[in-house]
Amino acid sequence: MIKKIIFSFMFINLIAFGEIHIKIFQPLRFNNVNTRSISESDSVIGEGILEISTDNLKEDEGKELAFLFPQKGLMTNRKKWVKIDSYYMDLKDKKLIIDRETVQVKFYAKLDRDNFRKPGEDPEIVEGDYIGYVPIIVSQYSKLENRSDS
Repeated sequence: MIKKIIFSFMFINLIAFGEIHIKIFQPLRFNNVNTRSISESDSVIGEGILEISTDNLKEDEGKELAFLFPQKGLMTNRKKWVKIDSYYMDLKDKKLIIDRETVQVKFYAKLDRDNFRKPGEDPEIVEGDYIGYVPIIVSQYSKLENRSDS
């Protein structure tokens, strides 16, 4: 009898709670980084993709996620460090309301070409795949319940 009660209690807990998972689907990359593409514009843009998923859409639907990026950052191709000027996302106000099981959101990093290549610098040092860590702070807010004051 006690085993049945404990088992049913554990089963109810498993059903009631859901988790929101956030992972980097595609890391931040600066594509086609070479001297020709740098000289055509004043900035170079890197792109990455975050994947947000939930295992219990019924429970998590309507919750809001807010993303906060650092002011500046650094990336390297293992030969040279470059300074990231700003980070931004495709989302308005960097906020997302969960309405699907899986959502992919693009995020970007921008750097000034003047910080990228100095005059007289060897192009082989500049070219390559740039990697780095982007500390993203995610805040979760619960959904607003429809309450009627009586």
